[in-house]
Amino acid sequence: MAFRTGLVLGFCAAGLAAQSTLVVPPSHASREGSSSTNVPFGRGTATRVQCFYDAMSFSGPQTITALAFRCDGGDLAGAKTVDCEIRMSTMPGSLLALSADFAQNRGANELVVLPRQLYSLPAHTAAATPSAFLPPIPLTTPFSYDPAQGGLLVEVVVFGQPPGTYSLDLTYVCDSPEVLVGPPPCPQPGALPLDVRSATTQVMWGRPWVVQVLDASPGALVTLVLGSVDSGPWSGFVLPQDLAILGAPSCYLSIDIVASHFQVAGGNGTASFPFVIPNMPAAVGTWLRFQAGAINPAANSLGIVTSQAKKVEVCGWEPVGRVWASGLATTVGTRELGVAPVVQFTVQ
Repeated sequence: MAFRTGLVLGFCAAGLAAQSTLVVPPSHASREGSSSTNVPFGRGTATRVQCFYDAMSFSGPQTITALAFRCDGGDLAGAKTVDCEIRMSTMPGSLLALSADFAQNRGANELVVLPRQLYSLPAHTAAATPSAFLPPIPLTTPFSYDPAQGGLLVEVVVFGQPPGTYSLDLTYVCDSPEVLVGPPPCPQPGALPLDVRSATTQVMWGRPWVVQVLDASPGALVTLVLGSVDSGPWSGFVLPQDLAILGAPSCYLSIDIVASHFQVAGGNGTASFPFVIPNMPAAVGTWLRFQAGAINPAANSLGIVTSQAKKVEVCGWEPVGRVWASGLATTVGTRELGVAPVVQFTVQ
């Protein structure tokens, strides 16, 4: 009997150990979103929402047994009972394929993981930022998900709900602060040092990115170089490399030169360089390194000056999206990329 009891307990312990949780998007595990949403639980009407979570947020095949939402940080809400259903499927393709047409997003393996029922949302009384996740919603039918087949689509259908707000935490709109790289700029006789800056505070995939060079001599030829590393050996130099060996003491090359762009500075000594970040969710987290140089014959024997190098990180959009609509009769909804409730999946 003791052996049998121990065996049963061992199997139970193994089953519990196999359970783990995964916050999607992972960047929000301990970070509050910058916005909130009343979709789908806070509108007081029937609502349909499809939430898409790109495959890159998952490490491999797993079975989803529960999911939990998170109330908006600092927000309070009363208990609420909603008439709802939850479906899951694998949507072929990436976030960019998300359609405003609900039917086009549903995968062939669509499964009703929580049949229609009256579900009680608990009162939210703790105003933490970020909030703790709500109690997990156990799935009646677990969903086997393989990210190699596409992104995860979670569809919540609210057939009816009473009035009353119930705001969920929504993914944030990010910022891309500049990070200084290497030594400071070299001096320009009678003028401010050459400067370079990212004029775009939110560097996101698929969006414009503008870099400005400032304080060049009016009409001077200006170059902007883009790089991928800011230390170590490169092309016979060791970064950051003092250009005194070329006749420009205290001027440094601080990044490798992957690409270079040229313009003539305007009358105010400024030149702008517009780019577009590739329309790829995988670009999130990429560091963009940049440095400026300009012709200034009076500065040194080489006749150039350099700015301090800088870098910014591509911070969004997050690899999530949603399509939603009030009412259940419409077949299309509002499509939003980079926007979705922060969720926690229980997986095994």
